[in-house]
Amino acid sequence: MAAPSFLPAQEAGFREITPGQVDAIDKGLKWLAKSQYSNGAIGSTCQVAFTSLAALSFMANGSTPFRGPYAKNIRDALKFILRNTSKSGYVNEAVGRGLGGSGMHGHGYATWFLAELYGMCGDVGDLGDESVRERLQKAVAVIEQSQDSNGGWTYEPRPSGHEGSVTVTQVQALRSARNSGIAVKKAVIDKGIDYIRKSTQADGTVAYSLGSRGSGGTYALTAAGMCIFAMYGATDAPEVKRGMVALMGFLTGRHSRNGHHDYYAHLYAGQACFFAKGKDPAFWTKGFAVIRGELLSSQDRETGCWQQDGYGGAFGTACATLVLQIPYRILPIFQD
Repeated sequence: MAAPSFLPAQEAGFREITPGQVDAIDKGLKWLAKSQYSNGAIGSTCQVAFTSLAALSFMANGSTPFRGPYAKNIRDALKFILRNTSKSGYVNEAVGRGLGGSGMHGHGYATWFLAELYGMCGDVGDLGDESVRERLQKAVAVIEQSQDSNGGWTYEPRPSGHEGSVTVTQVQALRSARNSGIAVKKAVIDKGIDYIRKSTQADGTVAYSLGSRGSGGTYALTAAGMCIFAMYGATDAPEVKRGMVALMGFLTGRHSRNGHHDYYAHLYAGQACFFAKGKDPAFWTKGFAVIRGELLSSQDRETGCWQQDGYGGAFGTACATLVLQIPYRILPIFQD
């Protein structure tokens, strides 16, 4: 694949898609497909979250519920998500978060999946009393109604409590839903973005929550926060300028990552580098290149999975294949 036209001369050797990357994606998707249970779920725990992320990755490869090598996997994943959607619209397994449920993280990923599916395909088949659009509208309403007064979200669908990683998941889901034509309250999005802004520290890193400012931000939360800022086009804000410098510091080794939540972090760092490339192409040519290299080197080449995630490979493989497919620009949210 030819180097994108926006690349400066010194980055002419960068390629968005490499043969090794394509091979890793193919092996990873095959592993996810083979790992899907008969009920449509993927993963032995947090199944709403992992199934949604895996389905997004199948779609990022070009499959839909109607065509492509992973059409049945997407259909089965959709059926699983819908079976685990309550009448109120909350998407979660019938267990508590600490007992293997996905909580609001999973609800956010499920909403993202439904929004991208609706954006690509519209309503899908006969779902009984409600369409995908109606399910998506209810899922958005749950997010809107669960926002804390300071703009954040917590692990359960209640408007009290807040934490950065949950907040990022909800704000991204709302962006995807809005992109697909679903009405989303602007005030909710604005407050969510402001929560992340207020969580960004003087060194550009993002704290775990507003209450933990000053304790030092992590690679994972900094990547997640910068993804949201860049996704919404806020790259000129001073917090974002500092944050992207900090993110590149984590990627280039200037800052220690402490080895926590790397697949989660790479998922958001890859998106941040992609969405911010218009501001500085080096975010993409250098930042994504680092992420890609680390992902390719950490894959189990025999099985195709990324098994060091602590969840048997379901989370790591879904995140890795999804971020490696950002350059395909197939998902609506990845189109520029």
